[in-house]
Amino acid sequence: MGSSAVLEYRHDRADLRGLAWLICLGGLAGLAIVLPIVHKHVPDRAAAITASVAGLVWLASWGVVAWQARRVRGRTETIVFDDTGFTSRLFGRIDFADVTAYQVGCDTKLWRWEIQAPSVTLRLADRQRLHFHLDARHHVTDLLDYVAFVEELRACLDDASYVATSAGALGCARVFGDAVPEARPSPARPTTATRARSSRRRSSPGAASDEAAAQARQSAAGRLSRANRDAAGRFRAQMQRNSKWVVLAGVLLPLTYMIRVCDPSAIKSVIAPSPLHDLSKRAPAELDRNAVRLRRAIVEKGPVYLWSNTDQDTVKPLLVPNIRFGQSGFDSLDTMSAAGRILSFLINDEVEGYRMGVQHDDTLTPSRYTEISLRPVAGEKTLFFFLLPPAGYKPSGANARAMPDITWRVQYRDVGEIPERIDQASMQLPMPLIARWMQHKPAPRLMVAAARYHHMTDADFAAAVAEVKQDFARRGIDTSAFHTRRFANGAVRQGADGAGHGDHTQQTTESEAGDGR
Repeated sequence: MGSSAVLEYRHDRADLRGLAWLICLGGLAGLAIVLPIVHKHVPDRAAAITASVAGLVWLASWGVVAWQARRVRGRTETIVFDDTGFTSRLFGRIDFADVTAYQVGCDTKLWRWEIQAPSVTLRLADRQRLHFHLDARHHVTDLLDYVAFVEELRACLDDASYVATSAGALGCARVFGDAVPEARPSPARPTTATRARSSRRRSSPGAASDEAAAQARQSAAGRLSRANRDAAGRFRAQMQRNSKWVVLAGVLLPLTYMIRVCDPSAIKSVIAPSPLHDLSKRAPAELDRNAVRLRRAIVEKGPVYLWSNTDQDTVKPLLVPNIRFGQSGFDSLDTMSAAGRILSFLINDEVEGYRMGVQHDDTLTPSRYTEISLRPVAGEKTLFFFLLPPAGYKPSGANARAMPDITWRVQYRDVGEIPERIDQASMQLPMPLIARWMQHKPAPRLMVAAARYHHMTDADFAAAVAEVKQDFARRGIDTSAFHTRRFANGAVRQGADGAGHGDHTQQTTESEAGDGR
């Protein structure tokens, strides 16, 4: 056959570009749904590895498809037909006999992500798919050659007896005269002289055939030109309507619904976790950790002393931070608050100082909290007094009341000042009433505690006890059953409850002891 005209147009892979968008949005939605669920049911290390691998796969898939779509966009495609097939610059030789099916349309579907771009897809015998897409940016210049390619291809595939013409397909070269002697038809209105020449040309058979061919070319060029303008107009109108954003909204709305359906609590726990999340587990561990630090600091403060009328092994004087623990009614919040206050106390160089308390009967009774710092002052010593109910005491009778825990402290510089300081101490009960209580059987437990932390030595405590004995004897309080004990440190005794339990008991008992100053 003769030489065929060359058809050229700019190629695109709009289907790959649409696939890249789907991988981007769909993969992002899938990760947002799956990763929180995996993080909730899988250990942290495995969840982190899974999230990293899934993210890399998603980014790699998106990048490869987007790169392929960008690489082929705008490349020049050249088509040359012959008797048995056609030759493509991008896909090579393709025989009509190898084509099992084809599809002609426009890239308006979501996965194509294009607006009214012509499209041809060929399916070959080896299951390979070839996509011939026109780049929408070159509608005006390439539509004529692309339409000629599509029509010639459909004619060859639909009619087995059709043979491609030797003059070539009706592309730009043939319509506008780039390969034929006739000039491109003028759109101007013909003159009288032109009509006369045309009528003389039609008088001869050769001239009549040439005129018919020229009219056919003009008619085909006019139809294709109108189709080209209409396509460009539709393209501009659809661009103005922002149809891509409409498609985006149509994709995002279902994805949002899917996320809400697929257990949003798991996603919310990762994106915006609640401050109370796992608080019940973290609070006790944090309190135990800070209680160990506090115990270590108290052990370094040295020995403590106790003079009392009880010899129970469960009774021990303690050093207690002079801080107040808030109570909100929620155990987890209270525990976390206590842990934070203990840590703040230690970090701030124990500026509030230590008061004293007594560990007894599986509980802790601290002396009253004061907003004035109890850090030791040079030359000043402190005695802490505790009046507690008898061991195992339980009130009986309908109107019986439990005996309260009474605490007070005495600060002095000279031992001779102790009696006067006891009279001046702010107490819930006056000393005469306490003296009468001490005559009951069983008598309440009266204790006097001191610590090396408050500049108290063994000799100083012995001198102070001697002075207190004389004062109590003057008030009628029998001290024959009292004796002195010395302890290596003022830390909570390590028992079944542990250090953390002792600190927690301190917090509970303190509210019952009052908010004294």
